[in-house]
Amino acid sequence: SRVRAERDRGLEPCMRIAQRRQSQRYSNANESHRSALEDSADAEHLRHPARPGNSRGASDDGESPDTRRVKMVRRTAICAIAAIVVLATVTTVSGQTVDACQTRSTPIGVSITETTADGESNTFLGLLAFFGGAVGESETAPMHLAVASDKYGCKPIAQTADKAVLVWRGGCTFGEKAAAVEAAGGAAMIVVTDEAELTPMSCVGNSTVSIPVMQVLAQDGDQLKSGAAEGASVTFKELKLKGSVDLVASFALLVMASLTIVFGAIWSLSDQGFLFKPKSDDDASQGSGGGREASGGGIEGLEITEMSAAYFVVFASIVLLVIFFTMQHWVFLIIKGVFCFAAVQGLQALFFAVFESGFKALSKDIDIPVFGTVNQLSVPSVACAVVVVLVWLLNQDATWAWMLQDIMGMSFLVNVLRLVHLPNLKVGALLLVGAMCYDIFWVYIQPHLFGRESVMVKVAKGGEQHESLPMLFLFPRLGGNVGDFSMLGYGDVILPGLLIVHNHLFDNRYNESSKPRLAYLVPSIVAYVAGLLLTFLALHLQVGGQGGQPALCYLVPTVLGGTVAYAHFRGDLKEMWVGSQDDGTDPDGEGERLIGTGSTNSSAV
Repeated sequence: SRVRAERDRGLEPCMRIAQRRQSQRYSNANESHRSALEDSADAEHLRHPARPGNSRGASDDGESPDTRRVKMVRRTAICAIAAIVVLATVTTVSGQTVDACQTRSTPIGVSITETTADGESNTFLGLLAFFGGAVGESETAPMHLAVASDKYGCKPIAQTADKAVLVWRGGCTFGEKAAAVEAAGGAAMIVVTDEAELTPMSCVGNSTVSIPVMQVLAQDGDQLKSGAAEGASVTFKELKLKGSVDLVASFALLVMASLTIVFGAIWSLSDQGFLFKPKSDDDASQGSGGGREASGGGIEGLEITEMSAAYFVVFASIVLLVIFFTMQHWVFLIIKGVFCFAAVQGLQALFFAVFESGFKALSKDIDIPVFGTVNQLSVPSVACAVVVVLVWLLNQDATWAWMLQDIMGMSFLVNVLRLVHLPNLKVGALLLVGAMCYDIFWVYIQPHLFGRESVMVKVAKGGEQHESLPMLFLFPRLGGNVGDFSMLGYGDVILPGLLIVHNHLFDNRYNESSKPRLAYLVPSIVAYVAGLLLTFLALHLQVGGQGGQPALCYLVPTVLGGTVAYAHFRGDLKEMWVGSQDDGTDPDGEGERLIGTGSTNSSAV
């Protein structure tokens, strides 16, 4: 002990010297670091001179650039929403005085019964114009049928007292045709259209027409022309059109949309669980990691930022206008090509999951020229996906093609919900509110601002060529004609679905058991179903006088409002709104944000 004590006393001066040297090195390093910081601050001060009262050119409130950028985005979004509200108010007030010649705002069907001189009767379907006289629910008195002396009715025509006059579309406006027929003493005007379907006719200006004006298809117009040559007469009766909501088809769409979101939420949580699960050395040595990546499992996805959510309305409107003004066949071919590519990606992940569950032993990596190392089960998965897409592409007009389109769409949307996530409720609210304003503007406001033609409706119908856009869930109406479908847009599924998936991930952010929690998923799906039911009800009641309804106007209040209310009730609203914070204490950098999980810092880089 004495020897050890003597040795320690002998080493004590050396230790003190070493500590002093270490302290001096640390002090010099700190001094060097402070000098560097001051030099950089001086340089920044030279680039951005200080305002009076500021010493280093910093902002008055000391805010960071990220904070100022977030505030700018928030102000932009608020201004955009306020502008839309103001436009809605102005157009609602002024819309009553625009186009005074209009006498109705909803399409009305007309049953046209032709009676020949021999007593034979033929019935045709007509569509009453937005202007002109009305046709009662009881059948009108018979009136003789005549063809206008000027085929298009754009010039003064011969007298046709108390007759229903046939004119053809083109040459001048519908209002000018009706005025010419009424001036000639006609009792009604029947316009023969050259389009494939009946479209509502409107007028411009303050002139009024008192005679009924209706439209028929070209083949019906030819038969009426032949009847007019034989002295036939016609009667008109308002047609009670069948309700626009088919309960069976609507229920089928509701089930498809709900299942898509549920599958996306479950699969997304499974992917996040794979990311968080520690990998053992045995797992790394099995060489089956390519299987999870091939199916999308364990792959970090894309995160929607505040900036992208705020400018969603702008970008979506630009795309809509580009399609509207360049509505050519090649544009629709590009859209179909993008859809087919996305469907192959979704179907490949679906087929891979099926093959992997049934043939786990075959899930091994192989080398393929050009493509590199892939899981061998991904080869038949891609082949099956391509075959399905090609079958649909070559048989789009078949009566059964809608089933393949729905399968392709569901796989595509599930894949998107797995890979694209919201970081927090704040971004989700910004995205959904912006999407709802987009729907309101292009469905209700735009037709009043830029004429009666709706940009969104025309794009959805495929323009004059009636090109089909495959961005819809389809289900045939029972009792309807061939090709008569109830439809639900993909945007009405994926946008609320992003928030529902986020809620499910947030609910399981601290769950370490193998059984997922459903405390948020079930109420969110119930809120989504309630929103769709409100949409179908509005469609049945023809709210707003539109042929279709902007579903997000009903889905956003139920899903977003329900999420906020439920999170507040459970005491999770504050954490859900900003996202959980990562303390950043992982020394190896493994605490890095994982896309879409509730346990991340939404402002991390």
